[in-house]
Amino acid sequence: MPKTYTDDAAPTLPASIEGPFQIIDPSDCASWIKVDPANARIKAAGNARPIRILTIDHKRNYLTTTSHFIGVAVTARSVNANDNGGFYLSSIGIPGDMDVGEPCNVKILVTPVDDATINGQVARFALTHTRVTLEGSLNGTTFVYDWNVPDNWTTSDLNVVTIDNGNGWSFDADTFTEGDLLGLRVSRQGAATEDTFNKAIKFAECIRLEYTAKVY
Repeated sequence: MPKTYTDDAAPTLPASIEGPFQIIDPSDCASWIKVDPANARIKAAGNARPIRILTIDHKRNYLTTTSHFIGVAVTARSVNANDNGGFYLSSIGIPGDMDVGEPCNVKILVTPVDDATINGQVARFALTHTRVTLEGSLNGTTFVYDWNVPDNWTTSDLNVVTIDNGNGWSFDADTFTEGDLLGLRVSRQGAATEDTFNKAIKFAECIRLEYTAKVY
């Protein structure tokens, strides 16, 4: 067998490398992963940061809701057309691995109680949050998101909806700091004139908080 030579192969890495050891994306030097054995962590930056999903469960009902299921085992709450209602989530601490300098999203799972009969309608969702800092200060807001109901939306049609604050995500960068206590409430604002969907909507009794992590 003839020998083949190439000059595009990098030198072989040694069996052990003293840390910290940083790997940089050759096309984007701002994206990197750093292995730090001394501090027992793997840090990341730029597009090398992982996306984490935190599931937060229903805690208490809000205004007018009815007990339901999605499928046969996913607990849900339904809110009728022309009603306001939803639920509070269990309060959480902002995770220590969250990169609070990046936006994050709240996502809900929804489906209609009955098949849609009119296309081109809108459902209005609202997201309320209360933030308590480690110093004890309190703040929060409510914003609404007008979601275009899919044409011919059926009860077997499940949709994961990001509650958009108008900037393409739920919470802007630097909304939170590490260690904050966060309370959330999601609802349908069916009594609003902007909500034109004439059927009840089911919400799974949990939400997904998706955030960018700074460590692996």
